[in-house]
Amino acid sequence: METKNLEIDDQLKPYLRILGVLSVVLFAIIPFQAAVFFISPPPTTAIQYFALFQKNQFLGFLDLDLSLTVDNLLFILVYIGLYFLLKESNRVIVTIGLVFAIVSITLYIISREALFSMLTLSNQYSSASNETERTTISTIGQTMLTIYNGTCFNVSYFLGGINLILFSIAMLNSNIFTKITGWLGLIMGILMLVPPTFGKLGFILSFLSIIPLMPWLIIIAIRFFKLGKQNK
Repeated sequence: METKNLEIDDQLKPYLRILGVLSVVLFAIIPFQAAVFFISPPPTTAIQYFALFQKNQFLGFLDLDLSLTVDNLLFILVYIGLYFLLKESNRVIVTIGLVFAIVSITLYIISREALFSMLTLSNQYSSASNETERTTISTIGQTMLTIYNGTCFNVSYFLGGINLILFSIAMLNSNIFTKITGWLGLIMGILMLVPPTFGKLGFILSFLSIIPLMPWLIIIAIRFFKLGKQNK
């Protein structure tokens, strides 16, 4: 279904064009991170991470979701753009959705405390002078990994699903995005209601959620570009 031409505030147009570029960047980040996961599966213990950081710092950061952390930060800008486009006809839904998005991404960043801390711990472990120091450092590192996929991460992931559902409902009720855009987002949001840490089911659903995410990002990128260039 074709969407109607809309009058877009001139001040918003440059931002929408930037969002078009960001959506393409987000599209590229996701398969990159997936490829890293399959080529170099993340270590399971703190000591294994310490060894990885001593061997290849960049790969250590990637295995601790550096690219997905950047991805989440960029998504804040995308959701703000969606809010401005959808707020006139769906103010309550998208306001709640935006709040959930910000809380979700904030919790995600908090859960990734290990991202840079593990490098510091790795260096300390490498220079430790005795076994007692190494044991203490490895215990701290293992605690970091427990927090990494703990409560903050799981709540973040769940709220991210709710946020996508709310924005998708707003898309389905508007004439700004096509129905397929809303349905893809809705499917993605529902699949994200089960965090990947919830056993095999969560792991499978997290990868299945990538299937609608990829075309969704391209579709909204195209729409952002069109709305950003639209003449009155």
